[in-house]
Amino acid sequence: MRTSKSLLAAVSMAAALAVTPAMAANNPNFGQMISSIQAAKTSPTQIQGLTTVKSVNVVKVDDLAKGENIKALDEAVSKNQSDITSLRTAMTSNTAVKTALTNANVDVSRVVATDIGSDGTLTVYVR
Repeated sequence: MRTSKSLLAAVSMAAALAVTPAMAANNPNFGQMISSIQAAKTSPTQIQGLTTVKSVNVVKVDDLAKGENIKALDEAVSKNQSDITSLRTAMTSNTAVKTALTNANVDVSRVVATDIGSDGTLTVYVR
């Protein structure tokens, strides 16, 4: 009985601390941003598949990088430049995404990564 209560307490605590992708996209951190840049090769496919964008969350890369390793950021962007270019092309090719970004005053040429929340929020990381 004691083991089941401990297990139940651990599961409850883990559930309370869990961050869904939509929550993380709305409150990104430096590590998530680097992961999103490194995942840029899969993002164009996801962007192309979007038919609606609920909202756009614009994150300035420099704001997240303060106090963090700028060199890691520069290396991630440099290493993934061709994937970032493909991502930008996908963003301008998708009418729904392009319209949402235009309405949010996002310059696609400054986007280095994206996250798509399960709630339809598109988070764009701009430099």
